[in-house]
Amino acid sequence: MNYKIINKQVFEQAQVRSVSDVPFTEEELQNGMKLVVSKADETLVLYLVDVNGQKKFEVRWDDSSEIFNGWYSAWDNFAWCLNIVNN
Repeated sequence: MNYKIINKQVFEQAQVRSVSDVPFTEEELQNGMKLVVSKADETLVLYLVDVNGQKKFEVRWDDSSEIFNGWYSAWDNFAWCLNIVNN
């Protein structure tokens, strides 16, 4: 595995069901909940974020970021970036 799971419980939940019930701390509301980080480039991170009261996924890499509604599209993007980082 070329990534490290930061929050295993939420990472696994996101793959099988909704994450709308995941509670956030005040800091996580502001910055997002870190789920997965690349081992090769620590600026590549998959977050769970709150956008106007809705849970969404955000892939951040270097100075760019992209928001996704669903797990699979976010994971595909993260995996694509991971592939670039590791080549």
